[in-house]
Amino acid sequence: MLSFITKTIEFFLFILGLIPLKALSMLSWWSNVARKSSLFDLGAEVTKKNLKIAFPNQGEKEILSLANKSIKETIKTINEIGFVWSRLQREKLSKYIEEEGFININESLNKKKGVIMFAPHLSNIEILLNFVARKLPCTVLYTPSKNKYFDKVMLAARKRMGADMVKPNLAGVKSMLAKLKDGGVVLIASDQVPKPEGGLLSNFFSEPALTMTLVSKLKLKTEAPCHSVYCLRKPKGEGFKVMFSKEIKGMDLDMQSSVDCMNQELEKCIMNAPEQYAWEYKRYKHSGIKDLY
Repeated sequence: MLSFITKTIEFFLFILGLIPLKALSMLSWWSNVARKSSLFDLGAEVTKKNLKIAFPNQGEKEILSLANKSIKETIKTINEIGFVWSRLQREKLSKYIEEEGFININESLNKKKGVIMFAPHLSNIEILLNFVARKLPCTVLYTPSKNKYFDKVMLAARKRMGADMVKPNLAGVKSMLAKLKDGGVVLIASDQVPKPEGGLLSNFFSEPALTMTLVSKLKLKTEAPCHSVYCLRKPKGEGFKVMFSKEIKGMDLDMQSSVDCMNQELEKCIMNAPEQYAWEYKRYKHSGIKDLY
């Protein structure tokens, strides 16, 4: 049964992947239907609450406008699943993805200490993963999906990209440490909310948010250079741009200042296109703000 369902999902994604990227960006009818669903109603409420925290000086009208744009971008990401997990893996990356700053990663790799990349959920993070994994063998932190069928399809797609997926447990951390000690690359979506024992409170858009310490622990343990990386969606289905920062300084002092530095860097990435960030994610849970969600 598991195999049949996953094969059915993969076939559906293959068909969806045949739709040109420009056509996917124009599926406004689906966007309008999805935005009226109860699922997206819930997402819209979380989005608005997060935006009010992140941008306290913005008025209700501006917050609502940004929330609507954000939800529309999230729906675009859903529309692009077939393209990313099926079609893109058979295409040249340069046809759809422009990169900037990848030379910075090569410079850090030459130091032979490995490289830690961390990223926000900006635009389509699967595009970013596809680009990085096909350029460099990398170990990627992975949180399993609650749906076992979708999880299996997602894992298979990411492995075809060349990514070595590891879970956020002791075995996964050991794999990442080994990768870095061998001079390899580790990629982590570091804006995910960790379990309380795996995080520290650190300002995220001026409000304390429980933030993962894993990136900082790996940095302090290995002295590997750290870089932020993010993806931006170009307008009208013209493709994507993946941006790599220069080596980030100040993440090797102590745990708190390292985590603070990482969040500041994530904010810089997000502010390049705040409407493309996944604001529907409950970023401020476990942060001491009562009755937020």
